[in-house]
Amino acid sequence: MANQYRLYRSLTRLYPSSFRREYRDDLVQHFADLAADRGLRAAWIRSGLDLAITVPRYHLERLMTEPHSNIALNIAGGLLVAGGLATTLIDSWVGLVLLAAGLGLMATQRSALARALRVPDSSRRRDRLRTAAVLAGIFVTSYATFLLTVGDTWSSSDTILALVGTPAMFGAVGFLLAGLLTPRGPASDPLADPAC
Repeated sequence: MANQYRLYRSLTRLYPSSFRREYRDDLVQHFADLAADRGLRAAWIRSGLDLAITVPRYHLERLMTEPHSNIALNIAGGLLVAGGLATTLIDSWVGLVLLAAGLGLMATQRSALARALRVPDSSRRRDRLRTAAVLAGIFVTSYATFLLTVGDTWSSSDTILALVGTPAMFGAVGFLLAGLLTPRGPASDPLADPAC
């Protein structure tokens, strides 16, 4: 029986960390009360259904907070611009549409992007630089694979590599610039006086 409680407690890790810190003990206690009152099978059915419904909901709520939604909109705009540039290079009218949509989205979100860049947050800076490094690695890998596999004719794998590598290249540059423009937080400044 104790294994069942440990299993349910470990499943509460699926919730966002802020929710989990505040409500994990209550959730486990509720599971234990259900198991004692209605049996273990009923507790698992009810709690499993609750997990399946509420975990995605709380993650969506966490993602849709203003800072996260601004970041998501700016990433979408960047990807649209990168995709537009990539498809414009192969003489496709779709590229112009994607490029216009991306530039329009970025223009409408410019104040949100500026606010997001100006907030001193060392973890945000670190995350942006880490994302830039990952995207750069994806670009280098896809470009190297492309160079090794390109032949006399253009194949579908070459197209896939180009569609993956090109947005990764633009994304790496964008995240690098965003990371470098994000001020460091006060905790990460080695010259900051803790007495102040």
